[in-house]
Amino acid sequence: MTLRFQYFYYASIMMLACLLTGISFQYYTDPAIPIDWIPNLLIATNVRRNHSLRSSTADSKVNYPWMDDPTCRHFSVQFAKNKSLPKWALTSFPGSGVTWTRQLIEGVTGIYTGTAHGSSESPIVDGNHHGNEAEHDCGCTILIKDHGYPETHQPFVGTGGPYENRGILLLRNPFDALFTFGHFLWSGNDQRGTVSPNVFNGTDWDEYVIYVASEWADHAERWIENIQYGTVIFYERLLQDTENELRRLLKAIHFIDPNHPPVDPERMRCALQHKNRLDRKRANKPKVPLRLMEHSRIMSSIERVQASLSKKGWPLLPLHLYDLHTPVNELPE
Repeated sequence: MTLRFQYFYYASIMMLACLLTGISFQYYTDPAIPIDWIPNLLIATNVRRNHSLRSSTADSKVNYPWMDDPTCRHFSVQFAKNKSLPKWALTSFPGSGVTWTRQLIEGVTGIYTGTAHGSSESPIVDGNHHGNEAEHDCGCTILIKDHGYPETHQPFVGTGGPYENRGILLLRNPFDALFTFGHFLWSGNDQRGTVSPNVFNGTDWDEYVIYVASEWADHAERWIENIQYGTVIFYERLLQDTENELRRLLKAIHFIDPNHPPVDPERMRCALQHKNRLDRKRANKPKVPLRLMEHSRIMSSIERVQASLSKKGWPLLPLHLYDLHTPVNELPE
């Protein structure tokens, strides 16, 4: 009887320990976010990955991104054969230009990018685009957009994550991401929506700035530590030197065009020629001057990420390309 009691006692202790471990892990991977002022998309972002996406078995799901250009209209974007590609994360903080980056990658490779956030997410171009329909584990997309942390849905923090330490980290000036993401949220999750600058004021705005400053750095640091195969790319360099930054990305994921290795020069030409398309792009993004405390928080985040990049031996943030937004009480008379 004593042995049986001891067995049940120790079994109960083990079950309680497992439960507490699960709770603490969930808290660690999904940081607290003030949800009373952030619309539903940010909550959905914290779900991280939707595993109920529709299957991408139909080979006919082909997109022609440049139909209006006689010299480029024959180039298509489609799914790779199922289970033919390893899973690579294309990860970024929201508002960092990942939609535009996906357009460029698909144009150059001819292979859809996927998303970890569900098939209900808006397609990255207007028209017949199917990349977001792919199952997360299909092995048929060149990269998978993911705003989550690398450890999500793993049994313990510190594992390789669902991408097995493969990833491309896209970083953008957090001052610019702050406003881009803000317009998205306060316009009701509209990828091309904007709001009045008057919205960027008050308690909600103060909490939002604190959240972005912390989360932008946390997200970057954890992916920098996690990624063993891949690299970091910079939105500002993509704008300034699109071809070379794209080639650096493709080299990091070991992409080789089978017909025109390493990259089809005609596809690259068309991608560059049409890189300024307006799909999912805001024509105007009003901003407001930041107060000194707000500015200091974001500058501290930049310093954190710069230190992590340096420790990793990766390229550093291109600060010379950043608008560092002079705080309001330092504006010239």
